Amino acid sequence: MSANTALFRPDRFAHANIFVADVNESVAFYRDVCGLTEVFREPGIKAGFLSNGATHHDMGLMQVSSAPLIGRDGSVQNTMVRGRQPGLNHIAFHVCSEASLIEAYRNAERFDIAVEKALDHGMSRSLYLYDPDGNAVEFYIDSVPDWRGFYAENQNNLISARWDPLTTPPFPAFEPLPRLDTRVDGAALQSMEICGGTFFVADLPRSLDFYRRIAGLELIGQSGEAALLGLPGQQHACVALVAAGRDEQAGLHSLWFLIAPQSFLLSQPAMPAGMARQTRQEGARCFARDPNGIYLAFYTGAALLPREASRADALACLREEA
Repeated sequence: MSANTALFRPDRFAHANIFVADVNESVAFYRDVCGLTEVFREPGIKAGFLSNGATHHDMGLMQVSSAPLIGRDGSVQNTMVRGRQPGLNHIAFHVCSEASLIEAYRNAERFDIAVEKALDHGMSRSLYLYDPDGNAVEFYIDSVPDWRGFYAENQNNLISARWDPLTTPPFPAFEPLPRLDTRVDGAALQSMEICGGTFFVADLPRSLDFYRRIAGLELIGQSGEAALLGLPGQQHACVALVAAGRDEQAGLHSLWFLIAPQSFLLSQPAMPAGMARQTRQEGARCFARDPNGIYLAFYTGAALLPREASRADALACLREEA
């Protein structure tokens, strides 16, 4: 399966959005430990967003609630029974163009996949689907050149509404304005970007088919128990799939971040108890769990990302946990 024949054409693993028990506690953790800058709050859905500055967010955090999520147009945005307990809301891939996103919307039925929802977030336009294990996967394109300005104008407001890809006029072309934010003073680590994640899957062949044929990732390596997939043309993985064992539930296992080598300061007070660390010839890596129990893996270089299609390498967080 070539990425050129897949439904979507992703060019970046862009962010993760998770449901959290306490949004303020989780924002503090991802700011003070992971070194991401808080950039936006959406109180109407009890959400906070953090970024390293290159994109509008690396992490989205939404407080668990039994109430439906309502957008700026009054529409209900969570159509499945999700968000009642901490865990993954969705992962997201940025795609190469708005035209390719609309083309994917037109062709979804031919690929035998349902688009669960299409949303306009004011600064981006998105399609949401579900993988075979029910994990939500977003594919999106940015629609404004200055997301900081958009956030400043809409701070504390609801920003999302329904989007009709077939009738909404396309947005004008623009050149993005990337800019890394200054480091978070006192943070234990300085995350440069979120770069991937590991998932337990109930049916490895079915999940492989989704992430290759639908999501447009390329197979890097595969064994009977695990598989690594990466973005087209890249040699390192952004998704690891691991066949779930008898006592393992399908779903998100861990998220990966690239960090600045000079930020690997494990003696800082902000470093949480229990963070495991490991130094290799290629650099250093460390592991932690966020306040909601999600494993996090931090790498000082792409060479340290999972590179063997093995259960042990994909689940390094478990093996190295202090």
